[in-house]
Amino acid sequence: MAEPISKIRRVEKTEDEVKQEKMAAIKDQIVTEDAAFLEALELVKALHDSGALDMITSALKAKEDIATTFLNEARKEPATNAINNLMISGKLLTDTKPEQTEKLLEGLANAQAKANESLKDDTTLGLFGLAKAMKDPDVNRALRYGLAFLKGVGQELK
Repeated sequence: MAEPISKIRRVEKTEDEVKQEKMAAIKDQIVTEDAAFLEALELVKALHDSGALDMITSALKAKEDIATTFLNEARKEPATNAINNLMISGKLLTDTKPEQTEKLLEGLANAQAKANESLKDDTTLGLFGLAKAMKDPDVNRALRYGLAFLKGVGQELK
């Protein structure tokens, strides 16, 4: 009669067997995904040739120092001012209708072209010339817009 099993012996693989299995798995993956593997090798070669790979490696080694420096700089007033200004500018962009922004930018481009044309004329603009220009509907409309704009800014400056 056979002896009862009293101990279960675990078969453990040697270190060489584990390495061989891992190597076989890597080879299988390379064969299966050969195009992606070759592209990855080309990318690494291009990074190495340009010196970017060394830079990335150094940055990864110094990541804690870089993060500390970045955070210290981000906490300084100029950086926080820039962040706050970007957030406010973003709010302005989301509150303004695209049609209004487009119309304003087109008007600015047109105004710049007209202003450049006026530089060619060397005549002095007197008080009567200014009064005559104010009767022009386009000039009057721009003045009203500008004055309303200045009034709105002034109200917020109180």
